[in-house]
Amino acid sequence: MVNPAYRLLLGMIVLMSGVQSLSAQAPNASVAGQAGNNYSPASYHPGAPHKMQYAPVQQYYEPGPEYYGNVDQYQSEYSGDSGMITRVLPVDRGWAYDHPWDGLFKNLANNSWMRVEYLLWKAPPGNQLVGADLPSGNDPRLPYAIEDPDGTFNLEAKEADLSSIGRVGSNGIRGTFGIDFERGSIEAIFFGMQTDESSVSYGKPDLARTNFTADDLINTNYDLSNSIAIQTLLDGQVSTAGRRFNQKFSINYQTQAWGAESNYVINTERLFFRTYYGAGGLQIRPLVGFRYLKIGEEMLIKGSFEDQAETATTPVALFESTIDTSTDNKLYVPQAGIRMEFIHPWFTISAEPKVGFGVNNYSGSVLTNQFLSAADPTHITSFSRTRFAPTFEFGVNARIHLNQNFTFNVGYNFLWANQVARAGDIIYYNTSSANPTTGVSLQAQDSLDSYKLHGLVIGGEFSWP
Repeated sequence: MVNPAYRLLLGMIVLMSGVQSLSAQAPNASVAGQAGNNYSPASYHPGAPHKMQYAPVQQYYEPGPEYYGNVDQYQSEYSGDSGMITRVLPVDRGWAYDHPWDGLFKNLANNSWMRVEYLLWKAPPGNQLVGADLPSGNDPRLPYAIEDPDGTFNLEAKEADLSSIGRVGSNGIRGTFGIDFERGSIEAIFFGMQTDESSVSYGKPDLARTNFTADDLINTNYDLSNSIAIQTLLDGQVSTAGRRFNQKFSINYQTQAWGAESNYVINTERLFFRTYYGAGGLQIRPLVGFRYLKIGEEMLIKGSFEDQAETATTPVALFESTIDTSTDNKLYVPQAGIRMEFIHPWFTISAEPKVGFGVNNYSGSVLTNQFLSAADPTHITSFSRTRFAPTFEFGVNARIHLNQNFTFNVGYNFLWANQVARAGDIIYYNTSSANPTTGVSLQAQDSLDSYKLHGLVIGGEFSWP
């Protein structure tokens, strides 16, 4: 009786001989480990890293076999009766086989992916004061004594700030298109935010005083209000000069940003970087690129004042003051960063810091109307500059692979830019003693601050099969 182990060994030998015989008879057989005519190696696809693909792209099209060449090489027959020449051609293999360009476009499509994401981002201006500091050094956000019409400091006022502006955020969209190659990936990114508009306002009930004193009751005909004031410097020095608003006061702030960037993510094994082909493991890859970022802001301040008290030395009819500031920033920034990904067949977790050093071409303007008095005309001042501007961006992202072609993404993104002109920072609060009623008061000044745009990211990614 033959040992079963010998039977198994004999069967394996026969099977291997048959495979080698078939390989030798195949007209387009490939040498093992090389890209032959009918061999298409799997490609590296960071756009869908969960796909089980283990080798880099070796070529962008599959060349046709030698027999599928010039038409004249195929056998033809002449029919004397009909005068026709017939020639039998091989079966058409379809798109991407007949010409190298067809194969190139097909492989580019197969290695392409697209991501669309919803953004809920905000860029608050901070707690910037609307006005100058007090001579006492106290916080002007708290009520302080201010001169009333009879020359005594029986009234109270306080300055507003921008701490409640831009806390909710606005909607936006970001689209990313990428193509993967053997040595890396090329990505094009565009994002746009809806104009984020927020405001703070005070009506007459908000500006009324409730903590009357005995001295206040003597002046019952005066405007005893807890008004909003905009303190100003006087000839560049801290003073009690400024404008008070006792009827209404409002601040409307608008900010909007959009940008585009292109990055090249490099596949490399040098230094501490590591690129895995296929799913699994921690992958660290460097990237370089260029970013364009446009930031625009506008702040509109309106306030009303009236003093029609019977005992007022100089009654003041109701008039409304207007302050309108706007800024425009255009940043051109080369950047570099690192993409770190933990890849699993079911999910991918990634973190991506990027640092950029570029320039900001910015401008700003300040318009005032009836600020000092009802007779104060409209004044417009502006500036335009170009300065060095660094940027930093950090994004974290979690992707759930729904199938081979679709993923669900959720993450957080933080973008910081320095040397940015902001609408709440460019006002120089100053009045001139030479012309205290109709002179140029509030002016545009070249003042820069940081800009932070951050928030939630939710979207999906599609990779072509």
